[in-house]
Amino acid sequence: MKPLTDTLIEAAVQAIPYVGAPLATLYFGNKQEKRFRRLEKFYEELKKEMSRYANVYEDISQHNPAELSAIIEELNEKVESEHLEFKRKLYKNYFRKTMIQPVNGNFDERKLFLDILSAVTPLQIEIIVFLATQSSAVTSNTITKPGVEQAVILGSVAQLKNYGLIEAIVNSIVLGGSNGSINENVTLSKFGIKFNIFCLQ
Repeated sequence: MKPLTDTLIEAAVQAIPYVGAPLATLYFGNKQEKRFRRLEKFYEELKKEMSRYANVYEDISQHNPAELSAIIEELNEKVESEHLEFKRKLYKNYFRKTMIQPVNGNFDERKLFLDILSAVTPLQIEIIVFLATQSSAVTSNTITKPGVEQAVILGSVAQLKNYGLIEAIVNSIVLGGSNGSINENVTLSKFGIKFNIFCLQ
């Protein structure tokens, strides 16, 4: 069943003179088919991968049924709408880890992991993985990537702080016009370490 917003948008597109009906059929038909194919491929690949290591997965009875059902429903929606193959691979990893470490009394953390996983960008994932390899805190303005503006990297670090994945200690503050900046020493928080282990490894 289509969400109400999709139905309303489809009706609005269909109302465009001359091109509306074929355009709506083309876009919304393709959209639904692509979402279904992503989910179908996701579970086909999971079946093959999990069958090789069947003995490591916990019995389904170890999970809280309501919590697991809510997680799977949310995961399905995220897989359906995810365009990046890279992120869909991380969702498979999330599913496998969930089957190894049951959802039972830890729903809030698992749901937050899933929400953050869907929100983070590939660049932010690179930053998390980079920080996970460091033995001590790193000055935020020394994190660089060729072809990526420093402002984008610092903005990505700031978002990761908001998610609770990174801890920061102010190192220095530079005042004055366009050159003003805050230099911080950043490291993964305990929650960030757990997120990295559960979702990215």
